[in-house]
Amino acid sequence: MEAYSILAKYYDVLMKDFDYDGYIKFISPYVKNEAIDLCCGSGVMSIALSKMGAKTIAVDNSQEMLNIAKQKAKSEREDITFICNDIRKFTPIHKVDTVTCVCDGINYIPQKDISKLFQSIANYIKEGGYFIFDISSEYKLTKILASNIFCEDTDSATYIWSNKLHNNRLHMDLAFFENAGNGLYKRIDEEHDQYVHCNEDLLRELYKYFKVNVYDGTNYKQFENNSNRALFVCERI
Repeated sequence: MEAYSILAKYYDVLMKDFDYDGYIKFISPYVKNEAIDLCCGSGVMSIALSKMGAKTIAVDNSQEMLNIAKQKAKSEREDITFICNDIRKFTPIHKVDTVTCVCDGINYIPQKDISKLFQSIANYIKEGGYFIFDISSEYKLTKILASNIFCEDTDSATYIWSNKLHNNRLHMDLAFFENAGNGLYKRIDEEHDQYVHCNEDLLRELYKYFKVNVYDGTNYKQFENNSNRALFVCERI
């Protein structure tokens, strides 16, 4: 099944431990008049950008995720433009001040496409504007997630998540078991691929267009070799 076809339904439950509040507070100084939220997912960051006063466009290639994000924005009374598109193909009609890509969006981009993607993003950010994104670090994907199996039982569903690392690609198999009533469960399978990006390779491309600082994406301090998440704050030059 296509990625996020079923995961979209449970995404916010499974991401309950992600520190959105801390993340939003940390990046707030870099958010200006107009913003684009790439790989917007369920819309948490898009809504936050809009609440900061930025006219916001949210982009994701999963219609299921966008449907959830739209409902959230409507309930929060935030006027956000939602677009279903692959971020590698998306081009806005004019330049903006801030671009975000939160919660591993860049990990879904193969290494061969990174250079062209960063060039495209740089082209639609105003001078002095910011590109802010994070990745699951090389350490996390290769030392923690690779070849491991994770399980969780929630009130709404149970899932089993198994991972296999092939070169620099982490293949994820997710099996969801939904309560169908009468003691029965319906199994739904979904597959994801994330790519291992080392900071040095990303910085090599980013430095062509940006001044860059890299932080630990969990405590917002200096990035360490064993940090699980790398947060890049890139100023357009």
